[in-house]
Amino acid sequence: MFVEFFPDPTDVSDDEGEYVEIRLDDFWADSLYVQMDERSPLGFDFPMGNRFLLVHDSAKCVRRDSLACGLLGSVSLPNSRESVWRLWAGACRDSVSLPRPKAGRAFQRVGESDDWTFTPGTPGTADAAYELGIEDCGIQGATVEILSDDRYRLRGILSGCDSSSATLQYLDLFSGAGWRKSDYKVAGQFSLEVPAKGPALVRLNLPEDAAPANDTLDTLAMRPSQSPVVISEVHHCPQEPMPEWVEVFNNSRWPLPLSKLRFCSRGSAWGGTGDSLLPYESIVVSKDTAGLRELLKFNDVRLVYASMGYLNNTSGAVELCYGDLVIDSVSWSKETVSCPSGFNPLTGLAENTPGFQSHSKNKVLEEPFTYKLSSRIVSKKGYPLRLGLTGEYDVTVELQDSAGHGLWKKVFPSSGNAWNEIPAREKCRVGVNYVSMTAGKFKKVVGIVVRP
Repeated sequence: MFVEFFPDPTDVSDDEGEYVEIRLDDFWADSLYVQMDERSPLGFDFPMGNRFLLVHDSAKCVRRDSLACGLLGSVSLPNSRESVWRLWAGACRDSVSLPRPKAGRAFQRVGESDDWTFTPGTPGTADAAYELGIEDCGIQGATVEILSDDRYRLRGILSGCDSSSATLQYLDLFSGAGWRKSDYKVAGQFSLEVPAKGPALVRLNLPEDAAPANDTLDTLAMRPSQSPVVISEVHHCPQEPMPEWVEVFNNSRWPLPLSKLRFCSRGSAWGGTGDSLLPYESIVVSKDTAGLRELLKFNDVRLVYASMGYLNNTSGAVELCYGDLVIDSVSWSKETVSCPSGFNPLTGLAENTPGFQSHSKNKVLEEPFTYKLSSRIVSKKGYPLRLGLTGEYDVTVELQDSAGHGLWKKVFPSSGNAWNEIPAREKCRVGVNYVSMTAGKFKKVVGIVVRP
């Protein structure tokens, strides 16, 4: 039977966000057909699993054993009128009449009745508040309390069950340390303590059930001014016709889910399940990514769409949230920077470098490795060039000519206890060349001079 429709999403286009959800339960047939109004029906081989999600883009359908995905094709759900939907598979049939949609709200079926209510969308998962026969053990009311300089207390409440086994994961975002415990027992109103000298991700995962949306507690434990993600550039009054944009930088050693990151009170999350902001990666957030890409004219910058409204040209503020937790905020006034210049909140200076970080100025940003070159001047007949690296991650080192073309590349461990020989004498031409060092999305480029 039909259980959920989402006809009119607000933060993405209809083709990206529309879906129809069908609950299958214990039933089997050769084929399944879906029809809207009097249009030609859509036919499918009978899907495997407990739910069947019809979308326009298969990438928007999360793959799980219990969920099958199908394509709506050219069928577009009406945004401003009623509609009638029919479903049949073998001898089983369902027919529903939907009222006029509300923008940004999904239709959720109430039990097995013909009544529908407007709710936030839950594509591909059960909504235990309205569907019958759903076993749902979930987590509610998560809070984080700072106990001392190196400990946090995490509290939560189990709903729908008395106790459960869980997987507890801890990731220290600045040091890169982490651990994972399986078969961790939680019951009722639970409380657990975790060590954390810097900001840390704490994740508690219950076994997946029919309503997995509340099976995971994903919390960022941090102190003020220790945010692992910062607003690193704001363009609230760019030169026309460039759209407004904000740059955000992940200053940690772990990927962070875009499904948890958003501008507080300005639209929804920036990505879905599986989308991440990588370590030392910058993204540029705008409500017009297509227009911004055309004006930037290069593809190295990662752009993310957000329904962020308009930024005030004279005075305003923007807050960055991880879930419901405010992790960074920036404000500006007429004295901050003269339009149409953007500015870097970390330095207070005018800046226009979308997607790139100026680490020589942003001292608050931690770099994933340190380096030392034996010399910046290399002779073809002299000593070889050597590079020392210190850090916790492997570093990709590349020699480049004066035009930036690659001449040689190798991955070195950041052991800190040995020099690494770089074949600049053999690979580089006489003149200016470059040594490029990359760890994750962080990149450092240093110029060298090669002499005869």
